[in-house]
Amino acid sequence: MSKDTETNSSEQLNLNIISRVAIGDMLRRRARSDSQSDAIVEYVEGDRRATTYAKLNSDANKIARGLRANGLRQGDRLALVAGNSSQFLAVMFACFKAGIVVVPINYLQSPDDVTFNFEHGEVSAVIYDGELEELCCKCSQDIDAIRFKLSLGDNSEYCDTTLSEILAHQSDEEILDIMIDDRDTALVLYTSGTTSRPKGVEVSHLALTLASLNNPLCFGFTRGGAHLNVLPTFHTTAIGNALSTFQLSGTFVIHSGFNPTAVVTTLEEERIQSVVLLPMMWSALLAVPGVEERDYSALSSAIYAMAPMSAKTLTNLRKGCACDFHLGSGQTEFNPAPCIFYDHSPTEFGEGNYWGVPTIMSEQAVLDDNGRECEVGEVGEICWRGPQSMNGYLKNPEATAEVQTFAWHHSGDLGFIDAEGQLMFVDRKKDIIKTGGENVSSCKVEAALVGLDAVALAAVFGVPHPKWGEAVCAVLQLTPGSQLDESVALSHCSEQLARYEVPKKIIVQQQIALTSTGKVKKPELRKEYSELFAEEC
Repeated sequence: MSKDTETNSSEQLNLNIISRVAIGDMLRRRARSDSQSDAIVEYVEGDRRATTYAKLNSDANKIARGLRANGLRQGDRLALVAGNSSQFLAVMFACFKAGIVVVPINYLQSPDDVTFNFEHGEVSAVIYDGELEELCCKCSQDIDAIRFKLSLGDNSEYCDTTLSEILAHQSDEEILDIMIDDRDTALVLYTSGTTSRPKGVEVSHLALTLASLNNPLCFGFTRGGAHLNVLPTFHTTAIGNALSTFQLSGTFVIHSGFNPTAVVTTLEEERIQSVVLLPMMWSALLAVPGVEERDYSALSSAIYAMAPMSAKTLTNLRKGCACDFHLGSGQTEFNPAPCIFYDHSPTEFGEGNYWGVPTIMSEQAVLDDNGRECEVGEVGEICWRGPQSMNGYLKNPEATAEVQTFAWHHSGDLGFIDAEGQLMFVDRKKDIIKTGGENVSSCKVEAALVGLDAVALAAVFGVPHPKWGEAVCAVLQLTPGSQLDESVALSHCSEQLARYEVPKKIIVQQQIALTSTGKVKKPELRKEYSELFAEEC
């Protein structure tokens, strides 16, 4: 390299570090401004452990240097297979700082899907929890591209090194020798794959950064607040919550999973400002003994996701929590949240599966199949555009092009804008049931069924029928100790729905299978009950 080339390269690096948008730089800033404030609080076997911003930043720098020392370079992809912990976040930030693309893996998938993630993602390294070592070794044993394994546990005979070894021997000097472009991929998140093989969503430094600013502004978070997380950190919502918390010098309080009693206790003791829970989780809190006697005065933003909550549940929750309950919606492909349904918003139809209005960094529309924007009340595909959009699907330009048409990102969801400007979700395109020439929204039928006190969860889907083409079928999971006769459920539906929307069959199951992110595994249900009406042929 000539001296002139070296000078130009040095100048470019200098300017890049001064002005770039790189999500890893956020942690360095917080370590400067709030070094001794708690970045993370976690409970390990009942023991409260806090990690300051200075410690988290130091660990991230050491891990980044350790990854480099083991041959990883900028642009390489690294699979992170771990539960909710400060270690997960330290590794994630190490990758951000070093320009290594982190690929969080859903370890609750089948081993076959984990292997697919490793292979399709062409990961060069795997970092895993000690208790997940057997899974990771099994899924990576025949993949030549994986040249390095690191265990987050203290001892392992199968890995190349451990986290404790790296932290003990590496420098924590800042990583300031690489250029990062704002649209460089920082993260690859695999979709839940409810209909096919998961797709790898490439998320940029810019998308992560702007989402981490967008969400606090739109949900009303304040600086230094504590935010509770029970969702898996391999999921986009949990990652977004962590980054939003750190942007505001807050404390990210981690639970390893959902335990209603533990959540109620933490809301009070840690003075939690916000928490995101699924509707079923919020309902479970109401059953905790003494829940109404706790102090939730610090809670200012209670957020639910994935599905609407009934008016009855919201009323009961508001009795104990003097705060608003907002619904956040979106998808991995458009870094959440692109839209929010704010509590007490004016709506045309009262209750319903409202997704609300776009957030400040998003533009929202409903389009028909020709790219025309639909009129008020007209059903079409929900679309967004803005800088939170994904770079694309990893190694899948065809699928990327399919969802990026007419200058919009297409969600695959159907909905309409009501007269008050609020977005109403109708259904997934693929979940519309076509029966006897009519289109039935599975979500509408599910909402009617969940209105029954005995029903905790409803899954509605179409199955083959010799007369109707498809028949509306419902599977219910009841609340503990409840019973429900099919005739009672059908009578309730008849009062709430059009005749063609009423299920032809209602089945009660002890447990409805969900993905790790709380979505019903409808393909499994369709397959299980595909012969339900075969005898009527």
